[in-house]
Amino acid sequence: MRNFMVEPPNIDFLKIRKIGYGISLSLLILSFVLFFTKGFNLGLDFTGGTSIQVKFNQQIRVSDVRNLLKDVDLADSLIQEVGTNKDEVEIRVPAKKGSSSIVLEKVKKALDSKYQGQYEIRKVEFIDALVGSEMAKASVYSMVFVMLGILLFVGYRYEPLFAIAAVIPLFHDAIITLGIFSLLGKEIDLTVIAAILTVLGYSLNDTIIVFDRIRENIKARGKKNMESIINRSINENLARTIITSGTALFSVIAIYFFGGESLQNFALALLIGIVFGTYSSIYVAAPLILEVEKILRAKAKKETVGA
Repeated sequence: MRNFMVEPPNIDFLKIRKIGYGISLSLLILSFVLFFTKGFNLGLDFTGGTSIQVKFNQQIRVSDVRNLLKDVDLADSLIQEVGTNKDEVEIRVPAKKGSSSIVLEKVKKALDSKYQGQYEIRKVEFIDALVGSEMAKASVYSMVFVMLGILLFVGYRYEPLFAIAAVIPLFHDAIITLGIFSLLGKEIDLTVIAAILTVLGYSLNDTIIVFDRIRENIKARGKKNMESIINRSINENLARTIITSGTALFSVIAIYFFGGESLQNFALALLIGIVFGTYSSIYVAAPLILEVEKILRAKAKKETVGA
């Protein structure tokens, strides 16, 4: 039996590329439907509100704190553990609940009912809703500029054909990740945006390595049989892709389960992004080179016949 870690296999990835297109298109449509129907659960970074960090003299359960806050009309607050000692939490209250001073008094009242003298307020921060709105715009701009920068870089490094095939999967990965967050109702804050930008870099890295191999094989064999060249290039990089993606996944899964509640959404975004980033580099980016090349070849042939 062939060991594909040593000797490249001969899997015909492009044979099922239309199935891959169908899966991707379905997920993208579903994501856009969720964007316009369910929307996003935006965090305080974007909506504004008050963040209160509380340190207790003993280990506590988040559920106990949440039950106490229900009595002061703060049931919709986000409560996350800070660190791994289970004795410190961050309470994030939406701006609609009032100013930071009003919210702080309510939180103290709730905690005093059970933990009076057994806790201290470590930090209180207020994020203005206008500032949050500006941060949301800046996050969108950052993703757009990243895409444009990648388009220019890949176009210069390779050729426009490769640039188009590299950027479309990045939109694919970002939109699907946001769609899953919308579906699950997970909070989106700056750490999640940072994770998505990280995923774009990861996905591009995986794609560029496949592109490098495709370019090398084109130089050696020409463009006569692009489908064979692309399949060969993916197979030659398959072992590296599995090792890299597998290692990254194990690390992110560890962060998700053992990094505390405050890092779970960050890890979830990375987890989704790595899975779909690996998928898109094989079933979206590489096949798109073939599709775009076919279009350009047909156009050139039409121009030649017309001349």
